[in-house]
Amino acid sequence: MMKNILNSSEIINIQQVANRETKRKERLINAASTQKRIIINVSGRRFETHKTTLDSYPNTLLGNHRKRKPYYDKVHNEYFFDRHQASFHSILYYYQSKGRLRRPQFVPLDTFLEEVTFFELGSEILNKIRSDENIKDVEKIKLPRNRFRRHLWANMEYPQYSITAKIINIVSILMIFLSCIAFALETLPQYSDYYEKICRQEDELLTNESLRLNLTISYPICTALFYSPFFIIQTITVAFFTIEFLLRFISAPSYCDFIKSILNWIDLVAIIPYYVALGIDLSQRNLDAIQTSAYVGLRLLRIVRFTRVLKIYRVFRSFKTLRVLASAVKESLPDIFILISSLTILGFLFGAAVYFAENSSNGGMFDSIPKATYWGIITITSTGYGDIYPITAIGRIFASLCAVFGTATIGMLVSVLVDRYQRVFTRKLYIKEHDESIELDEYADDDDEKTHAGLEPDWHNKLRNSVNAVDPDARTRKEQEMMKYSGQGNESYEQDQDEVDDNLQENDFSTNIKSQVFIL
Repeated sequence: MMKNILNSSEIINIQQVANRETKRKERLINAASTQKRIIINVSGRRFETHKTTLDSYPNTLLGNHRKRKPYYDKVHNEYFFDRHQASFHSILYYYQSKGRLRRPQFVPLDTFLEEVTFFELGSEILNKIRSDENIKDVEKIKLPRNRFRRHLWANMEYPQYSITAKIINIVSILMIFLSCIAFALETLPQYSDYYEKICRQEDELLTNESLRLNLTISYPICTALFYSPFFIIQTITVAFFTIEFLLRFISAPSYCDFIKSILNWIDLVAIIPYYVALGIDLSQRNLDAIQTSAYVGLRLLRIVRFTRVLKIYRVFRSFKTLRVLASAVKESLPDIFILISSLTILGFLFGAAVYFAENSSNGGMFDSIPKATYWGIITITSTGYGDIYPITAIGRIFASLCAVFGTATIGMLVSVLVDRYQRVFTRKLYIKEHDESIELDEYADDDDEKTHAGLEPDWHNKLRNSVNAVDPDARTRKEQEMMKYSGQGNESYEQDQDEVDDNLQENDFSTNIKSQVFIL
């Protein structure tokens, strides 16, 4: 039996062949792995991920081979997108995490929405973002039929419509402030009864003269009231508000909606008391007669004049920061309710504790738990009127703990409100103020043209159906070529597929992309 004995050189040759085979397999594995990975270049920064990760969402831009093909760069073997880098981190993570999408805090909301729309993540994702970020749809409203009424309505309601609209808005704000200041100064002691005293003196002189002569005389109108600077200011402001109200009513697109508006009723209630009070002053009755019960109801309308202060709401419509504040408060109502509830509970607990500690020796101040709760709330809010205070050692210890716990609780809850305000303010701040003029001349006086599209710049109108918006890149020229072969076999399509790809202009999507703008 013969044995084959290998010499050392043959063993070395076998080992070299095995090493070469191992390296060849590694190269094949690496090549296969490389082919399954995709490089995405976003404005110069490269992202790399597996093809299977993107294929999980075939209806999106990155998950569909045909949709992303126009962006392929053959020279660098990558897909190039001239888009927002910071937003793409979250978009890529959406694929990697199987559907989780979060907007980075440092990315403007409108920019992030534009990127989500561009990469075609779908209407469900857009709806989720709109819900999380509290984005509201732009509601369509009617326009007046008559062209003159349309322009008048735009001037009265939209300060950005024209220079005339801006002037009207500025004058309206000045009138509101002037009316409020005059209303406040009129209540000063030296002015509140000054002109009524003059009229009363005139009435007393006429009464004494009539008694001396035994005559019946009629009391003339007291003109001193009409020379009052407060009356003059009130007349000017109310006249302006009346004209403004009538113009807004005449030009209203829908009288029914105008009547239903609470703000319009506030404007009306702020105007009526002036005319009622003026009618009383012109009734040629003396002041004693005005004080009778027959005129008490009418004189109460003078008290309603404070409603003119409510017209200050119009200032909120003119200043963006105030609108942001109003939106933040509205969105923070649940947090504010929690804050009030927490402070009330703490005030009740510490108030009850101090009540039992002080009741025996300081019962005059802490005579009930509700009164002690009032003291607790005042202490928690660091107001400290000093009208109620503990005098015992245990009571002062509870008072100190009440102040400490109250400060800590308010600090934590206020930080939540501040964070909410900052998010709302940041969201509103990134909206660009557009100075485009609003053109209404192009709309005919038809019933079909009564939409709100003519009263807002183009950037408003582009959001009408933002939820269902489909990016124009979804239908490329390549897909149009595919439609030609929809009824043919796969062979004819595969033969011309390379020609179609060569005809595509790589990375040239400037003519396809249209800006998608969102209302926040």
